[in-house]
Amino acid sequence: MIQGEDSIMEKIKKLNVKIKIAMGCVIVLLILVLGSFAFYHNGIKAVSSKDKEVIVTIPKGSSGSNILEILNKKDLLKSPMCAKIYLKLNSYDFKSNVYILNKNMDLEEIMIILEGNDKEHISNTKITVLDGQTIPEYAKIIAKQTGIDENKILEKWTDQAYLKKLIKKYWFLTDDILTDGIYYPLEGYFAPETYFLTQEDNIESITKMMLDQMEKHLQKYKTHIESFKVGNQTLSIHQFMTLSSIVQRESPTNSQDQQLIAGVLINRLNKQMPLQCDVTVNYGNQVVKIAVTHNDLSNDTKYNTYLYKGLPVGPISAVSTEMIQSVLNYKESEYYYFFATQDGKVLFAKTYEEHQANVKSNKWY
Repeated sequence: MIQGEDSIMEKIKKLNVKIKIAMGCVIVLLILVLGSFAFYHNGIKAVSSKDKEVIVTIPKGSSGSNILEILNKKDLLKSPMCAKIYLKLNSYDFKSNVYILNKNMDLEEIMIILEGNDKEHISNTKITVLDGQTIPEYAKIIAKQTGIDENKILEKWTDQAYLKKLIKKYWFLTDDILTDGIYYPLEGYFAPETYFLTQEDNIESITKMMLDQMEKHLQKYKTHIESFKVGNQTLSIHQFMTLSSIVQRESPTNSQDQQLIAGVLINRLNKQMPLQCDVTVNYGNQVVKIAVTHNDLSNDTKYNTYLYKGLPVGPISAVSTEMIQSVLNYKESEYYYFFATQDGKVLFAKTYEEHQANVKSNKWY
């Protein structure tokens, strides 16, 4: 064989080696792709073949990643990594709600359900707590929607052992709520909100929902609230919530009026003047009325701000986050009196004489 032929054969051998290497790489790559594909599809399957319901709450404003975290904590994701990939490859319009899911559901089925169009998987029981409402009103609402005995609810909310456990858990609940003379220790501490319930919920889980929501409401104002002063005195969280609840019941929806009313009450506290708020007297008497009589005013309760100077013993209603903002940002003025007209306009006065003139000219009850 001549030398040229040897060279050609050598090149053919090298080419064959390269082809084999390339084919090997293709095969390995194909195996990796197919393996990844199989891993991904397995990772978005159901975590179990067994039928087991799981209650999942999707809060308002939840992002896709937030929802995956919630599902993972509920053990509904076979592979969190695959779920993230799935979410990037697909688009969904999630709705906040309480959903009844199952461990035998795959990820696609869960995602479709969380769009909120399938009523079968949505909890159909809800309670709505409004700002300005009181504990007895809450108890009636919960009893009506859940069938839990109203008296049992109120008993739970006044149970000292239970309350002490809650005080340990929530920073905004202090021993002040156990002060003698308080009717309902948790008054003012349930966040106004709509809560979605399931058959598994009981009074303790519902209480937890409302207190957890209040914690979210208060957390961003925590530093400001804890340093809030009336004169030289820093108010306790309990005192601050009490003041806010009075403004809540006294004020119309106008935030400027709310801020001015808060300022009026603070002016009276600074001057050691009785607050003389009819709404606190009504709460002490457990009535809702506009025309307060002399008999009403003479009834001796720790909520009667005609008989006792300073803030009453505790809050008198639920407080909205908007009201908390208004009180924290109250407006300073020279006013010491206010009167609300029938159309909701608030008339402010610097002196008692001016106030009496406002009342005489605009009294509507």
